[in-house]
Amino acid sequence: MKHKLFLMFVLLSLSSCTWQSSVLNIGKNTYQVSANASPVRGGVTGAQEMALESANEKCNSLKKQIEVIDIKTQYAFPANGVATIKFTCL
Repeated sequence: MKHKLFLMFVLLSLSSCTWQSSVLNIGKNTYQVSANASPVRGGVTGAQEMALESANEKCNSLKKQIEVIDIKTQYAFPANGVATIKFTCL
């Protein structure tokens, strides 16, 4: 029984989901995006990578260059990493 529970936990961890918000306009030419990644998906580093990719896509769609204003990282239950990026497109 213990082996089945452990295997189920491992499989659940490997299939853990990630999410990210849409890019939000929070001011004149200023945007914010957040992402959440499980440890298997890279935790804080994975979340930061996903958020930066979204930010870059937004600026590329405007044919502008990204300028990161702020990056905040934290942990969410149970051990996921969360990154929130505030940026402008110049």
